[in-house]
Amino acid sequence: MKNIIAIALLFAVQFGYAQKGPLKITVTNINHLEGNIQVSLYNSKASFIKPGKEYKTMVREVKAGTEIFTFNDLPAGEYAVALYHDENGDGKCNTNMLGIPKEGYAFSKNFIPKLSAPKFEDTKFKQEQGTNMVIKMHY
Repeated sequence: MKNIIAIALLFAVQFGYAQKGPLKITVTNINHLEGNIQVSLYNSKASFIKPGKEYKTMVREVKAGTEIFTFNDLPAGEYAVALYHDENGDGKCNTNMLGIPKEGYAFSKNFIPKLSAPKFEDTKFKQEQGTNMVIKMHY
């Protein structure tokens, strides 16, 4: 009997059945009802906020001051979220000469960077069998 339970647990863990759940992100404080919001999900320190290295990404046209994004069947683990409001629709987060965003941006844990870009450690969270978070957009 112990062997059957161990095999069943191993099978469930290996194929992710026991470890997947949704990640629901509610983005608030969207100041302008134009352009798109891009939500990027990262699953490692090495890929964090590097263009093209996102684990998963969603882009949606802004229609309200609050938007909800849901990543379904997300394996348990550590993740970080970075998002920006692409107000002019050019597909990138526009910055000034110092690299400071000129468009709205936000990070998981509502982390606000001070003098440098955030690190994965600053914004990471544990995803288990379902996580809900509210992230406030900053302009």
